[in-house]
Amino acid sequence: MKLIPFYRKQGKNIDQYTLFLDKRTKHVYKVYNRDENNILYWVAFVLVLAIFRAVSSIHLPVYHPIAVVAYIMIGLIISITLGILVYKVYYQDLKEVYLTEPELMEYIKRGKNSLKIEVWFTGIMFIFFILTILLFMMNYWIVWYLVNITIGFLLTILISGLPPERFRLSKKSFVDEG
Repeated sequence: MKLIPFYRKQGKNIDQYTLFLDKRTKHVYKVYNRDENNILYWVAFVLVLAIFRAVSSIHLPVYHPIAVVAYIMIGLIISITLGILVYKVYYQDLKEVYLTEPELMEYIKRGKNSLKIEVWFTGIMFIFFILTILLFMMNYWIVWYLVNITIGFLLTILISGLPPERFRLSKKSFVDEG
């Protein structure tokens, strides 16, 4: 089952959810976005700051250009793997919803607006990702490496929500074809 995310409802003090379309069966699924505890984010933030302060003076030993490529590849593997796992776990509890064709088209139309914002945000994150790779390659500072892995993780989650089918979904012919 290949699900295409096409609409997200987000905001404070409302039920947040994402709608997915299974192109093959034309079934629509809803996943309620978990409203995570803010304390968890603050604890994670403090832990990250503590780790960055502890390793701020460390520069990774790089004696050969192949070592730089190896570090970058290992970071990519870590960030992509974690990003895909988190994306899949986050959207695990699918519930089928039944929409009429006009309702589906209205949600797809509304989803086009958020798609533009998500594409811009993903592009900006990609620029930061490349920038942190370049900064790491200039001085091999472990903080740039860890920031790059973190941005790569977030970028993987963002890209997972932007499959090519989502762009084609904005065309009515995509929904009509089998």
